[in-house]
Amino acid sequence: MAATDFKTSGQRQLAIYHDLINENRLKKAELAAAYNVTPRSIQRDINAVNDFLTTINDPRQIKYNPTYKSYELQVDTPTNEVTDKHQLVARDVLAIAKIVLASRAFTKSELDDLLDGLTNLIQPTSRKAVKSIIGDEKIFYTPVHHGQSLLNLLWFFSDAIRHQTTMTITYQRRENFEVTRTILPEAVIFSEYYFYIACYNAKHQTTLFYRADRIKTYRPSQPSQQITRSRNDRFNDGEFRKRIQFMYPGNILKVRFQFWGIVEAALDRFPTAEVVQRYFANDQVEPFDPKNDHERYRQPDQGGSVVIEAEVLGDYGVMMWLLSQGAAVKVLGPTDFVKKVKTELAKMHARYE
Repeated sequence: MAATDFKTSGQRQLAIYHDLINENRLKKAELAAAYNVTPRSIQRDINAVNDFLTTINDPRQIKYNPTYKSYELQVDTPTNEVTDKHQLVARDVLAIAKIVLASRAFTKSELDDLLDGLTNLIQPTSRKAVKSIIGDEKIFYTPVHHGQSLLNLLWFFSDAIRHQTTMTITYQRRENFEVTRTILPEAVIFSEYYFYIACYNAKHQTTLFYRADRIKTYRPSQPSQQITRSRNDRFNDGEFRKRIQFMYPGNILKVRFQFWGIVEAALDRFPTAEVVQRYFANDQVEPFDPKNDHERYRQPDQGGSVVIEAEVLGDYGVMMWLLSQGAAVKVLGPTDFVKKVKTELAKMHARYE
């Protein structure tokens, strides 16, 4: 049906709304020409659709986008924040799909289910576009090697965390033998391709991390085995995330290192990191205002470096990352940690003798 066949304003408004929910961008002059009406009539149609959306409490409104010089549906919130009524659109689903693909955490069948579920949340025309964009990545997707389906397990443990249910698990250790543990699940964490369940182990009186794919069996424990913890003692995954970048537990440690690499990469790796000193390539101190983020985090000139301090949890994980930076890093403190790094470097050197 041609646009000129829509004779009434109601028909035009439905057609305009249909185009917009399929994420098309519309220009007033082109609409006026297509429907053989004046631009003022099109503006009244837009106002009428917006009034309808407001009446049904739909968070979207037709708004003018100066970047594209056209009208589109946008979420209308006073603080420009997404509300609980926000509907996912193509750009949201594309971003999530890219993260899921890059994680490599799921089996191929789970990945297909996840991506199908995500793309089914958007309009058919947008769905086709998103599937086209991620098509090659999906074809060549290579999951990690454990081959375990995880979605049901992750949901089960998330529910156990919510209800503070003590669990008995059979766990396969790295040495390829199985152990039975009674634990209180406290958080589900994703890191470096793997999901982990952070659990309080009453026997060791500490929080330990169990890789989800190595949990072979799991069930609620007997009433006599229940573990309880006060609210103050419970694991805080938000604070934990700021201080640990690899899944190796330990005590809180403030490391200090000189870095010749990409400053942004180091700061992103350690959320608690601060640049405390800067050097020119000739090792002369570069003055800077520590209160000015731009000056602190600016990449040094070629050959220059920065000194970074970061609060971390456990020394093994941070040592592995620092060593991976090769000659771009020099560990400065604390003293005991420097000794551990030197010992590890000596072992590495011995491999080549």
